[in-house]
Amino acid sequence: MRLGLSWDCAIALLCASGAIARADDAKPSCIDDAMLVFDASGSMAATDFPEGAPSRLDRVRQALFKVLPAAARARRLGLIVYGPGKNFDTCRNVDLKLAPTSNAGDVIMTEIEALRPQGRTALTTSIRKAADLLRQNERPAVIVALTDGQDTCGGDACTLADELKNLHPSITVHVIGYRLTPMTARAPAPFAERCLADVTGGIFATAETTEQLADALSETLGCPAVTELAPQIRARLGAHHAPLTIR
Repeated sequence: MRLGLSWDCAIALLCASGAIARADDAKPSCIDDAMLVFDASGSMAATDFPEGAPSRLDRVRQALFKVLPAAARARRLGLIVYGPGKNFDTCRNVDLKLAPTSNAGDVIMTEIEALRPQGRTALTTSIRKAADLLRQNERPAVIVALTDGQDTCGGDACTLADELKNLHPSITVHVIGYRLTPMTARAPAPFAERCLADVTGGIFATAETTEQLADALSETLGCPAVTELAPQIRARLGAHHAPLTIR
């Protein structure tokens, strides 16, 4: 008999075997709740690539399309967007689109497809809002913040990082900086907001291409242990089983 191994089954087996850290270990894992903090500020309309269009936002959509389906099967995902909105003071446009929800990939992609870049970069305020939501469960959780520039709304990211470390140590912040280096610059400017990752034990990654961005999103949102340990799972179940499939 040939038996396909589902994604949910793979996650359960990995957790049972200790391959993935559980929530009660007080450490983040690839099955903990995660909030995506998404930059839809005006600069995301830029087409500053050697080949021109599409825009930064379009390329982010392409990267997310590669990563979200698998990530949404492994963990509950939520979405906060900053930039566009109803307020004239665009620093106030920090919108919770979705609280952490199971199988949220399609919902998140629908929200992001509808975005039109506008406004400023309220990065710190957005991360604080995500942390306030996640800390209600008092379990390990992850924030993945995507931005193409530094906070332009007066937020103090490093002060927030210290607050999270001291008051909510179960929250880890990953920061992905996208297109931080202008085409005319030899090196990126110092990026103050990386302290959010450094202080909370997260990852700070920079990406200049769609492929690099997809890799960074996969590293911070995805669950690479499932792919890496699939042969071990099949060995435990018996060699007659079919290869791991994601459905």
